[in-house]
Amino acid sequence: MMTDEPKSALVLKVQALAAKLPNQLGGQSWAFEPYLVSSNPDAQNLIDLLMDDVCAKWAASFPHRKPSRDTEQKFIDCGSAILANLMRAQCNKWPTTIGMYRSKDALDREKRYRPEYMTADRVRLVQDCLCKHGYVEMVKRGFNLPGHSQTSRFALTEKGEAELQADDWTFADFRVDKGKETIRLKDAKDQLCGYNDTPEVDDMRARLDEINAKLDATDIDTTRTLTIHDRKPEYQGRKVRLHRVFNRGDFDHGGRFYGGWWQNVKSHVRPAITIDGQHTIEADFRGFNPAVLLAEAGQPIPDDPYSPIVGANAPDDLRDHAKATLAALLNSKTGMTEEPRNFDSARWGMTAEDFRAKVLDAFPMVPAMLGTDKGLTLQRLESDLAEAIMLHFVRPGHAILPIHDAFIVQAHLERELVQVMKDTFKARLGQVPPVKVTRSYALR
Repeated sequence: MMTDEPKSALVLKVQALAAKLPNQLGGQSWAFEPYLVSSNPDAQNLIDLLMDDVCAKWAASFPHRKPSRDTEQKFIDCGSAILANLMRAQCNKWPTTIGMYRSKDALDREKRYRPEYMTADRVRLVQDCLCKHGYVEMVKRGFNLPGHSQTSRFALTEKGEAELQADDWTFADFRVDKGKETIRLKDAKDQLCGYNDTPEVDDMRARLDEINAKLDATDIDTTRTLTIHDRKPEYQGRKVRLHRVFNRGDFDHGGRFYGGWWQNVKSHVRPAITIDGQHTIEADFRGFNPAVLLAEAGQPIPDDPYSPIVGANAPDDLRDHAKATLAALLNSKTGMTEEPRNFDSARWGMTAEDFRAKVLDAFPMVPAMLGTDKGLTLQRLESDLAEAIMLHFVRPGHAILPIHDAFIVQAHLERELVQVMKDTFKARLGQVPPVKVTRSYALR
């Protein structure tokens, strides 16, 4: 039986050093998706055949009373989800690993986010059996050090790849079934944790179900086939269902919407997105965080809310430094930040320290917010506004794709989207924010 618990201080040190070694599978690991299934009957048949064999070997290990058929089916279902995750990871241009917990405490902490049959003991049992019979390997053992932890990393072995014909499948051969939990809470260590349902949480879940029902019924595509150069490392196929993620064990922190595949493609791809075959536009709040800070302080919002830092018509890369630095300060637990990174002091005529001071001078309300999780409370505000904007379109039957503080809709809805974004912001903060529109290739 494998375990994440170190046996000695030496083992602990070895694990810490191993964590710093280059990842031989492309430097990328995806989180385990418990509701992933194969949508290709041929791929699923291979999974079924392999799991039937592994289950038979496991059942044969019982000398007297064999497991019930229900217990065997739960074993097979658990293994099918694990193999589907590993097969999809193989579809990536550079094969990646899957991060899966091994410790009972970690698995129990996330039980809200898995099917009921996927108990901690069963997950570990199936992992062990797949590894024992040579289909799966643990590429890196997990560890938990103060301030730094990592889940165990798994991948298919050559034997597993051959049995599952893994090289034959693409992202399109997999889908995520409707998971039971769309409202997710992470603790201070950024790990999913349990929580109690409240009327507020139930209402949030019901509203998100409305949004997801429309997305499920919508054809969301692109005007051309995506390539590896179009995708971010997080891209895992054409998933459309959204979930909300709250942070620091507090529903006042975070709440952003994640899960849509359009969030995991590079920005140059988004103008090529179509909704039910129609061209789209994208509208975003220009400088959401500084706009909110100014509005809360009763100060007018300029056309570019970052202009108090960089001035009007600043180069994009200097504006990017302002955006990253302000966000880092608002999200810092200590009030310290390494932003702006890679700052060209010679070009900008100031040091990185000077630039940080410039950010604080431009927004004098920020120093009092340092270390207060203001960035996460701003995300809660941002996500609540996003929810209201999406419901405005979903309830009369229009699909809308969120990207945090930006939204994609069919082109004929452009004026309505811009107006709704301005009205929703003003209703909450008393001022009209600047909104930027990006049109599709065909409409430029």
